[in-house]
Amino acid sequence: MGTYHTHREGLMRLAAKFLGCRARAEDVVQDAFVKMLESDLASTEPSRYMYRVVRNLAIDRLRRQRLERYHGSESELEEQPRFEVSPERVLAGRESLTQLVGALNELPKRMRIVFNLSQIQGYTQRDVAKVIGTSPTMVNFLLRDTLSHCRARVGEI
Repeated sequence: MGTYHTHREGLMRLAAKFLGCRARAEDVVQDAFVKMLESDLASTEPSRYMYRVVRNLAIDRLRRQRLERYHGSESELEEQPRFEVSPERVLAGRESLTQLVGALNELPKRMRIVFNLSQIQGYTQRDVAKVIGTSPTMVNFLLRDTLSHCRARVGEI
C-alpha cells in the first residue's frame, strides 16, 4: 500500500502523458495496483514494477481507444446490420483489386515484398526488416512509398 501512495502522483503523470486524461490515468494506475497485488513479480522491486505496468496498461488503453475510434467499438460493430453485396459492388471490388495489383507490379520487387509481408500477411515492420535484412526505419520508408504509389493509382487503400 505504501508503494501506491508514495508513487501515485508520478504514476498518474506517466499514465496521463500517454492518455491525455487524468480520469483515464487514474483508472490505469488503479488497474496497475490491482495487478501488483496479484503478482509475485512485484515483491522484489514494487515501484519499478508499478511504473512498468502503468506504462504498459496506458499504451494498451491508448491502442484500444485508437482502434475503437478508427473501427468503432465492438458493440457498435455487432449492432451494424448485415448487408447483401450487390453485383455492382463485387465488380467494383474486383476492378479495384486489379488496379492495386497493377500498381504493385509497377514497383520494385523489394517494395512488393514489404507490402505483402506487412499488409497481406500481417508482419510487424520489425519482423519484415528481419526477413528482408534491413532496418525497421527502411521498411517504414518502403511501405510509405509503396502505399503512396498505390493510393495515387487506385485511390485510398
